[in-house]
Amino acid sequence: MDHHARLSNKQGEPDSAAWHKGAVRAEIHGQGPIPLIFIPGLASGAWAWDDMVRRFSITHKVYALTLAGFSGLPSQPSPIIDKVVRDIRRLIREEKLERPVLIGHSLGAFIAYRIGVDAPEEIGGVIALDGFPVFSKLADADAAERQAAAEKLANELGRNKTPETFKAAMHNFLSTRITDPAKVDAITERVIVSDPAAVAQYVMEMLPVDLRPQLHLLKAPVLAVVATNSYKNGLPDADIRAFYAHMLQAIPDVEITLIHDARHFVAVDQPDKVAEAIEKFLNARFQF
Repeated sequence: MDHHARLSNKQGEPDSAAWHKGAVRAEIHGQGPIPLIFIPGLASGAWAWDDMVRRFSITHKVYALTLAGFSGLPSQPSPIIDKVVRDIRRLIREEKLERPVLIGHSLGAFIAYRIGVDAPEEIGGVIALDGFPVFSKLADADAAERQAAAEKLANELGRNKTPETFKAAMHNFLSTRITDPAKVDAITERVIVSDPAAVAQYVMEMLPVDLRPQLHLLKAPVLAVVATNSYKNGLPDADIRAFYAHMLQAIPDVEITLIHDARHFVAVDQPDKVAEAIEKFLNARFQF
């Protein structure tokens, strides 16, 4: 579409708009001088950001994305992440967004880092919610080990799945990454609308990649929000912070915020703490 489609809003709030080109669909809310682009994680859609949209669209123009293959949006041929990066940059250009802040979870954070190193002049900041330039568990692995891990996870989550086995795989995946079992059940019902083959494809394109050699190219400030009960669960705070400080050391301007009592879906487990961390970063770094 070449114009914004209007979306009805059952809560009686002002109508939002939508932008859809290629591998990216954006739901647009609010107004404000610092645009925020929320990029979801694996198998999630714009709905994953409903709480953050409600909070931040009061003071910002907010773009909540759905990526190709997820949440009913048709998939795209490989390389799918390259197409998502291309179309987020297209969104920034066509919407005439001046240095937006990219806020991504997991896969979405990896994509935000990709855009940050590919197009450092186009963005104003990166906020990464428990997502990193290399998969944390593979930070010390070589290329062959990362490739093998990607094959294993792609097989577990998305390849050759029936609706029943895909649901079981995603429920198992989420149950180790979200604290509240009721939220695991609810989010499972949302993610199973996604295309299992696309889920596998994103895994195959993300897990083997290590962006650390390019991180020095980032010009925008970065906030890394780390869940303490996630990939480094059980370690003291100082050790968790040291691990991620080492991982992100090439970024010219980076802050690390630890969120306690949270697993990988940090904004699901601790939405208030995550919103507070985002707001603090925006207030400190941007004039509006």
